[in-house]
Amino acid sequence: MPGTPPGTDPVPAPRAPGVLAPEALDHRGRRAAAPRYAHIAAAPAALYKIVSGPMRPSRMLGVTRAAVYLEVEGTYPAVVIAILARDSARLPNGMVLTDPLSVGPFADVAGTTSVCVGRCSVELDAPAGPLTVRVGRWWRPTRPRPTAPPHDPAASVRELGALLRGVAGGLGPGSLGLLGAAVLGPPPTAAAAAHRAAAGLVGAGPGLTPSGDDLLSGFLLAARHFGPPERLTALTAAATLRAETSTTTLSAALLRHAARGDGTPQTTGVLDALSGHGPLRPALSALRALGHTSGDDLALGILAGATAALSPPPATAPPRSTA
Repeated sequence: MPGTPPGTDPVPAPRAPGVLAPEALDHRGRRAAAPRYAHIAAAPAALYKIVSGPMRPSRMLGVTRAAVYLEVEGTYPAVVIAILARDSARLPNGMVLTDPLSVGPFADVAGTTSVCVGRCSVELDAPAGPLTVRVGRWWRPTRPRPTAPPHDPAASVRELGALLRGVAGGLGPGSLGLLGAAVLGPPPTAAAAAHRAAAGLVGAGPGLTPSGDDLLSGFLLAARHFGPPERLTALTAAATLRAETSTTTLSAALLRHAARGDGTPQTTGVLDALSGHGPLRPALSALRALGHTSGDDLALGILAGATAALSPPPATAPPRSTA
């Protein structure tokens, strides 16, 4: 039985002998076909209630050689689960298989006609026969560590800027101009800048995770790590609201994870390096290797977010005298 995340209800116990076990029923309560193969996966603890709850129908958002992306129906905001090969990029909403890419775990999933999530499993009605992913354990994304004294993160951020000099990302130069104002400006100015930044970045660019969303995710992760989270309130609200209608379902879910401080091991590696835990250059190389432009966009967002968070807060004008 998979381990239970602290603070949650336990996984339902097996039924008595002679009664169909939960995993033998589909989401309509009918006997399910026997799976031809069961993958074992580590599931994200943040999605425990969804994955361990009753069977829910889901829809396929996309399939690649390294991942299958699912949206669980009847959830708001939309719950997205990424089923990932062991050696693919570990997204914070990922069910990570024990199988590597080399075995082709998703070779015949593209023609799947129905998917259900629940009872600590994912059931896919694939063309070659039913395919099951079962939860073997639960995991949580690793958060970056606090700055190690006497390390100066501002010096590391300047090094990051030098290493990224000439890197334009998927949207080109100038795409991050409004983000600093959304964090550093006084409340009315910050709110207006946050809405302009969200309008200009959310959903901008092609792909399942557009470049503008990757920039925003990197920015939110770094600004949250190095600065007070209340400075991100306006930007987080504007970006997540706009993401509901202006970007892909997967990318909107990843933006919400970033707003909570959950990224990939590669983004955490760069933030750790900026905080004095290891060299920056290899951590940045690992991040930039993600996707076509995702790694570069995330890195540029981290640079902008760390720069803004480490900048002094804006000076507050003294109140006018009424005398």
